Amino acid sequence: MQSHRSWIWQHEGWPEFSYDSGTLLPLVASVSRLIGALTAIARTLSDAERLDARERALTDDTMETAAIEGEILRRSSVRASIRRRLGLPVEREDRDERADGLVSLLLDARENRQPLSEERLFGWHAALFPAGYSGLHKIRVACYRGEEEMRIVSGPMRRETVHYVAPPATAVGPEMARLLNRLNSGGEPEALLEAGIAHLWFVMIHPFDDGNGRIARAMTDYLLARSYPPLMELVSFSKHISLDRRGYYRALEAAGKNGMDITPWLEWFLHAFEEALRESQWIVERVISKARFWQQHANVTLNARQQKVINRLLDSGDRFQGGMTTRKYAGMTRCSKVTASRDLADLANKNILRKRPGGGRSTSYELAAPLSRPRDLT
Repeated sequence: MQSHRSWIWQHEGWPEFSYDSGTLLPLVASVSRLIGALTAIARTLSDAERLDARERALTDDTMETAAIEGEILRRSSVRASIRRRLGLPVEREDRDERADGLVSLLLDARENRQPLSEERLFGWHAALFPAGYSGLHKIRVACYRGEEEMRIVSGPMRRETVHYVAPPATAVGPEMARLLNRLNSGGEPEALLEAGIAHLWFVMIHPFDDGNGRIARAMTDYLLARSYPPLMELVSFSKHISLDRRGYYRALEAAGKNGMDITPWLEWFLHAFEEALRESQWIVERVISKARFWQQHANVTLNARQQKVINRLLDSGDRFQGGMTTRKYAGMTRCSKVTASRDLADLANKNILRKRPGGGRSTSYELAAPLSRPRDLT
């Protein structure tokens, strides 16, 4: 079995992390400019547009933070849970305790400005595991982990690679008290670095039997929302951790082994948040384009199927691959191919859709008016 002689919490300076300001401050400045630009764009949203963008970002955040841990949630359940909590109409009831718990956790992290406390973290943990089980295994819920050594390993039995060993259970309570005290006293002057440090610090303590990653990401949302409240309604940081899951785990593993200088981890963290901001810009642009489209076509009569498909195209923008075909339309609206063909022809006659170049066996359509390209935040 491979192991490691000295983990980060065993260093004499723990938890006084260090980093190279010369490397990080230009990155902080770049991300701060993006934050300012996106905040300015977001101010132009109407209340309805803001709710739409907020729902999309929170749906992505919920789906992806679960997926990072290998938990697959139904998007319909997540959306229904979010819409209920945002006071929006729900098309059909689709309840899932896991989705409800994670959504309530993420909303509390983003909206509740009260200081972080042990009791609040225990509430988050209980929301993640309402039945007291992680998969088939019963775990301790709403309390710190027990006496068993907390190790992160991979590989076959007797030949495991030990990626990290967390502090012993007896140290968890004092370590968490020190972390919470630091966060509630605002120890780090730069909010972006504070969020990155807190994320790593929490993961290195690994205080719970399960759910540590999800709570670490919620804590990150909480700290960023404390400094950028309107912005964090529209940003899904977890989506970009999910897109670079391997890079995320590599950065955490290296930080756990390489002493108190955490510059490489913070570099990864800032680059990931920068990508999250650019994705949020794309979402905001789609919401604006969608609102503009329906204003321009307010007097055009469309049936419910057509409205659903047009909304899907507007939401997907240039990420909708292959155009809208009869088969896709029929599957999306649960109608016959004959009805789908008739609806698509009607949309083309009304100059809402147009045939895409090429053709072949299956005619495909795209929006007749091309969507505006997202503005560059830089």
